[in-house]
Amino acid sequence: MAKASEELEKLVQRIQQELAPKAKVIHNVKLPGRYSKVNRQIDVLVSEQIGQYEINIIIDCKDHKKPVDVKGVEEFDGLLKDVGGQKGVLVCPSGFSEAAKARARDLQIDLYSPVDTEPHKWQSFPSMPAMVEWRGVAISLGVSCSYPAPFMMPRDFFSSIIAFDEAGNKLGNPVEVLLDRWNQGDITTEEGETGEMPIFGETEPWVDNGYGQRIPVSLYANMLVQRQLRYGQLPIRKMSGFKDELQGHVITNAFQVGLLDPEEIDRDWKEITKEEEADPSPVIILRGVTYYDLEMVKSSGMFGFSLEG
Repeated sequence: MAKASEELEKLVQRIQQELAPKAKVIHNVKLPGRYSKVNRQIDVLVSEQIGQYEINIIIDCKDHKKPVDVKGVEEFDGLLKDVGGQKGVLVCPSGFSEAAKARARDLQIDLYSPVDTEPHKWQSFPSMPAMVEWRGVAISLGVSCSYPAPFMMPRDFFSSIIAFDEAGNKLGNPVEVLLDRWNQGDITTEEGETGEMPIFGETEPWVDNGYGQRIPVSLYANMLVQRQLRYGQLPIRKMSGFKDELQGHVITNAFQVGLLDPEEIDRDWKEITKEEEADPSPVIILRGVTYYDLEMVKSSGMFGFSLEG
């Protein structure tokens, strides 16, 4: 069974090969020391030919329980100079002391920690700050009639009535049609009131007046589109890369986010009133609208639908 230190070296080799697929990324090689006159062991060597020049990047891996200190950085700098590497990188999952970071900046040595979601000793569970913008709607319904005939409106008028056009073609139930138009994106999601909006558009609906006669009416809705902001951490399901311990960002060429549960967002994510309250700033902004499931609307008794179905 391989030692943990060797497993870390192979992990770093794999990550670096994914980041630089055209380069040669070799694990456990030896290079001659220019000053020591002995072969020096290199954990991971990244080699790439640029024109007539061969560029060697030396990566040293430290599986320490504690952060690497300034002594570790200076020892690595000695190795780097001895083998003539053009660039040096120290990788330690436990991080680096502040003194080590300061010295590495002076020596122009990169300090990384692995970020990898595959199952192993150093498995990461990364996430990114994200904001979700929901657009929901409050609905009021209205009807008006000027036809010279009696008109009786039952209590469940909007949920039970079926509208037709003047020729007798079925238009449907006004609530079902309205919610379907919202779900299909046929109604604006801009924040604010829509004003009185004809449910069937330019088509004049005809409905039963309660006495067995169809008469023309005006069926309209006033919709108040409301915005809700939620801020939280979006889990990253798959990622392979390095965290730059000096700059604070993650270096990767691809990642996959996990599935978002609207109930989890509503329960666990912070509600904010404006974008400026999201700190740190979201890496990704997701936008969506409330979707109305007609069967759930009916079973809830909304808009006068019978709870008995």
